[in-house]
Order: sequence, then structure tokens, then C-alpha cells
Amino acid sequence: MKKIIALVLIAGLFTSCTNSNSQTQEEGVTLSGTVLNSPVGIITIEGLTRESSFPIDTIEVNDDNTFSHVFTGEAGFYRVNFFNTQNGIMIIDQDDLVINFDGSNAAGNIVPEGSSEIETIQEFSTTVNTEFAAREQELTDAYNAANQEGDVKKADKVRDDYMELVAEKQEFSAALIRKYDVTMATYQLVSFLDTNSHLELKDSLAQLLNAKYPGRFYIEDLVSNLEKAKVTAVGSLAPEISLPNPDGEIVTLSSLRGQVVLIDFWAQWCKPCRRENPNVVAAYNNYKDKGFTVFGVSLDRTKENWLKAIEEDGLTWTHVSDLKYFNSVAAQEYGVQSIPFSILLDREGKIIAKNLRGPALEKALEDHFSQEAGKM
Repeated sequence: MKKIIALVLIAGLFTSCTNSNSQTQEEGVTLSGTVLNSPVGIITIEGLTRESSFPIDTIEVNDDNTFSHVFTGEAGFYRVNFFNTQNGIMIIDQDDLVINFDGSNAAGNIVPEGSSEIETIQEFSTTVNTEFAAREQELTDAYNAANQEGDVKKADKVRDDYMELVAEKQEFSAALIRKYDVTMATYQLVSFLDTNSHLELKDSLAQLLNAKYPGRFYIEDLVSNLEKAKVTAVGSLAPEISLPNPDGEIVTLSSLRGQVVLIDFWAQWCKPCRRENPNVVAAYNNYKDKGFTVFGVSLDRTKENWLKAIEEDGLTWTHVSDLKYFNSVAAQEYGVQSIPFSILLDREGKIIAKNLRGPALEKALEDHFSQEAGKM
């Protein structure tokens, strides 16, 4: 009896692709391979939605356990699901793919052969790792050793060195990505770029992807997220925040205009935030007399926890919250997806830096106030 493979054609999910020049629409892409040691059931190639996946079409597997099918749907990401035991996300675009399944392979790592997009992603990963993996591991080991020895200064120095390496890695990655053609692989590659430092590049690539592959929800989501990121790009005027303080009084961010302000998104339950708070306290105490203050925006759910953390950590600056977790109107406006998240503003309310932690915040403040003094 012949086995069946269900092939997903995401018609209705991905729309308006008549402008695409990919082989997928015009000639079709051949999916072929072998099925060995297969359990009872069917194999599906599934289309993806934001929430789930779904099967649409079928392919026969021959009696000799081989299959070959010409895919004429739209270029994009698909999931191949073998008997609900193994599956893999893959790109179907211009290249014929060979997809082999072995039911005795417990690892279940299904990677198609012949995909130039996957080869690009693998080449990128290998190149970056070759350049940086050893140095990253060396600094990680040094940081752990310093912590075990209780050498705080050494640990801080290693952390600074690591952050410099991260910045170098970002520049290296950006330069490498610029060399590649814009394909479905580009969607994966842009995830390696920090949005704050490479917003312009990520946005330009997202726009090119959206033009080449219109109607793909994941590319549309990328474009949308980058549009939100532009709201808090360096040089932009920070959006207004108007939330209640612990006494229930509405306090606006703009009421602090004239001071250098750190907008600090945090929460009582956030351990990294709590570990960072002493650094923010130190910066506040060192520069408050020069016109620096903090505007703390809590993503807590309860007032009790919020106030308890303020007292425990000695946070003596302005605090606001609507106690709506990540559904906070401020978090939504600023595109906050994780905390701690901070933005540094100049006296006019313009964004001058983002996500400064530890010594980086102190240095940014020192540089900023030195520049101010030089202009006087």
C-alpha cells in the first residue's frame, strides 16, 4: 500500500504573490527523498500561521519508499511533519530539495539538501562562530572565574570587554549580511542583528523582503516591529508617557523636560532588573546634582510588589505604573518586549542612547555632561 505525504499549499494565507519572480510560481520546485523505517501514519508538509500550522495537499510515496513531487505554491517557510514524530521548518523557494526521513533516527533532525537559502544561513553562522566563538568563551570563563573569586572589579572589566566584543560581532555580522542577495534566508539573518544599532539596515532589508515576498505574515510582522522600533530610535523625540505614580497622581514624562532622563522599564519580579538597580542608584546619586533623574516605569501587576521593590532597592526617583504587566500602555508604545529596558533622553526629551547597563550608563552620563560643559 502506498504511503501519503500531505503537502501544504498556503493559499489564502500568503496572498498577492503575482509579482514574485521565484521559480516556485513559474516552474515549480521538486521535493524528493526517501522514507525509511516509517511508523504508521501520514507525512505532512504544513503551512504556517501566527498561531499554528495546517496541512493542505498530498504527495504519494512510492512502493520503493521514494517520493517526488513538484511544488507550485508560493515561496516561503513550511513545516515538514513526518508521522507526527519528526518535523522541520524549511524554506521552499527556488531550489529543488531532497528530504530524507529515517524513523530510527531518534534525534529527528530533518534538514533538506539542496537549499541555497539554508546553505547561506549555515555559511553565515560558521563564519561568525569561527571569528568570535573562542573569544566569547574565553571571556565567559574569565567572568565566571572572577565572580567565583569575588573580584568585582575584574568581573566588571571582563563584562565591559565582552560588550565590546558583542559590538564588534554585530558590525562583522552586518557587513557579512550586506554581501548576500536578498532571499528568504535574509529573513533569518536579520534576527542576528541588534535592532538598536542596526535599525536602518534591518529596515531596508525588511522592505526589500516585503516587496519580493508580499503577503507573508512573518515578513509583515518584521516590518511592523521595525516601524515600532523607529518610534524609539536614537535622535527621535521620546513618546509621551502619562501614568499614575504610587499615590495615584498622573505624572507625565514631559514634566521632567529640562533634565537628562533615564526611562527605566523594570519590575519587582524581574531578577535582571533588580540586579541592575544598584547601578542605576549609583548613577543617580553621582549625577542628580547635574540634572540627571530617572523615570521608572514598572511592569508589575500589583501595587504591593511594586512599592516593596522600590523600598528594598532604595529607588528614590519618580515612579509610575498602570500595573498591567507587558500590556502597559507605555510598554506597548515603546515596543518593550523584555526588561530591563531603558532609554536615555537629553534635556529636550530626545533619545540619545538605549539599554545602557552597569558602567555603560555611567560612561554615557559622564560623556554627555562633559559635552554640555564644553558648550557652556
